[in-house]
Amino acid sequence: MKLIARKPISVIVIMVVLVFVVLISANGQTTLPNVMSYDPANNWMVFTDRTGTWHAPVAIHNSAAPDNSVVEFTVNTDDQFVIQTYNKGNPTSSLDLDTDGSAALYGSGGGGIGVEAATGDTCIPAVQTNPCGPVALRVGANGIVNHYRGQATAGNGISTIQYFADAILTGSFGPYAIFTTKPSGYASSGLYRLSGYIAATNAQPGGSMQFALGYTDETGLQTQYAGQPNFAIVGANVPFSFVFYSMAGQPITVSTVTTGGPTYTIHLRLEAL
Repeated sequence: MKLIARKPISVIVIMVVLVFVVLISANGQTTLPNVMSYDPANNWMVFTDRTGTWHAPVAIHNSAAPDNSVVEFTVNTDDQFVIQTYNKGNPTSSLDLDTDGSAALYGSGGGGIGVEAATGDTCIPAVQTNPCGPVALRVGANGIVNHYRGQATAGNGISTIQYFADAILTGSFGPYAIFTTKPSGYASSGLYRLSGYIAATNAQPGGSMQFALGYTDETGLQTQYAGQPNFAIVGANVPFSFVFYSMAGQPITVSTVTTGGPTYTIHLRLEAL
């Protein structure tokens, strides 16, 4: 027990070597090739493929699987490492870790995810010949979507919904802050779009509806309006879309002003552009 406690690495090395001897003997080989060595500087075992080619020095196969189904651990001459699975001789999935900094995980169905070394982009889908396919969604290291289906994007890359609401209201409402722009970074100072739809769900003779958007641009407080003077029948509606610029750290508010106290549905979507 004292010997094991003092030299655990030596015991592990002996056990690993014995396992390989058994595996090799099982395949009809009688000698252990010079593929394993102990590196005392790093305290690890080094497995060296001595073919000098793109080669799979290790393959794993389960006896219950077809003879031509296997998982290969493949290494390139520059130490690019690939785990490749085969189902009845056909490649099915792969994990590719390249020494140039790229990486890819993909399957035979066509999907996958990859990291391109040259740009730092993360791409969906990856293809077997490239971490980034020609129509891949590309996300830069800064988090911005810079390509969609092969088309380069600009600015923030995509619009994102910062607020949404689907509600039933009666009478006037607000002003209510639906979003406060961030102090800095994304969703701070910038262009926004508020899209909405309001529909009366009960009849109110003489009813009317006005929707108001409030925000702060470079000049100060601003308001935009949309309205329906005849909001007295079921199905009367107010569709609207406002594009506006908001300063950082400022609230974006909504309100409704009604007469006749109608009940109505309201649907809102606020996007950062």
